[in-house]
Amino acid sequence: MIKIKNLGLQLGQKEIFSALNFEVNSGEKIGIVGSEGSGKSSLLDIISGRLPATTGEVRVNGEVLTVTGSVYSDYSELHMAEMSTIDKLKRALRGLNEAEIILSLDEPTKNLDSSGVDWLINFLRTHENLTAVIVSNDRYFLKHSCQKIIKLGAKNVAPINFEIAENFPMTEPTDLTAPIVLEVADLFKIRDGEPIFQNLNFTIRRGQKVALVGRNTLGQSKFLKILNLFWRKENTAASFKGTIKFGEGVKVAYMPQVYSSTAARAELDELQKSGAELLLLDNPTTCLDLPHIEELERAMKNFAGTIIFSAKDRVLVEAVANRIIDVTPNGTVDRISTYEEFLTNETVKQQIKEKYNL
Repeated sequence: MIKIKNLGLQLGQKEIFSALNFEVNSGEKIGIVGSEGSGKSSLLDIISGRLPATTGEVRVNGEVLTVTGSVYSDYSELHMAEMSTIDKLKRALRGLNEAEIILSLDEPTKNLDSSGVDWLINFLRTHENLTAVIVSNDRYFLKHSCQKIIKLGAKNVAPINFEIAENFPMTEPTDLTAPIVLEVADLFKIRDGEPIFQNLNFTIRRGQKVALVGRNTLGQSKFLKILNLFWRKENTAASFKGTIKFGEGVKVAYMPQVYSSTAARAELDELQKSGAELLLLDNPTTCLDLPHIEELERAMKNFAGTIIFSAKDRVLVEAVANRIIDVTPNGTVDRISTYEEFLTNETVKQQIKEKYNL
């Protein structure tokens, strides 16, 4: 349904890509990945006819329907602004004629939670005759929805190589002789009379890579922010109740969630310079392209200190985390395990139901 031959794009004096050749057959789902500025979204624009190519040939047999950033591209109905992200996506995809439509998806999971991502994966897999071209940095989504991947852009990416002040030996997450990095007791935070989190009680030791997971994303971010403020000795009296104690001499570095690739790289540069033993990372991959996400993953895996992080990137969590904590509004579900083991454990499933009152 799509045939690309010797395709090239030049904007001004800059060559975006050249000599691009591939075909998309009817019913195929292909992913397009690459570094920032490699022309991923521009390629979708060329396929949909919104942007002319500089060189080469594009043949498209079918009508292209575009969904960008989880929002239907046709904003003619004002009430669309009041719909949730997943409802907008469902509306855009409703009633498609699979034989005639080519679905063009640009970062479709960007604003979706895990249940929304799973819904979209299921939609694409069950609509076997639907053709889709997808730009995404979500490796979990691409793995479970696409038959093949096309890579654009430069292959050389500057490494993200975290270092800490001392040459700590790597330790196992179950090593109870490893130094204590953080102790939290009876911690809770309330907003508008409702708990964001409460009954947080745990000890974290050197070498543990702790992923904060689950539906309480606000609680995850607030918890990381409170830890940073407390370590910096800023005024946290009104921020929480309970006890926080860092290990003696522990140095902390914090990366808040950011909303641009420039800000993300700047924050990561500061982490690199910090020499910290404990890293607090709030969704660090949100604005990174795929090559930088992969470098960040390697840096986190090889880091000999301790990391507490939240992330929507389930591939990153599975690759890095050796301890999983769901910070619910009513306490924690805590397990030293991989993410896959956490998700499939029957005891964990029951605890999550109880904590969220499901």
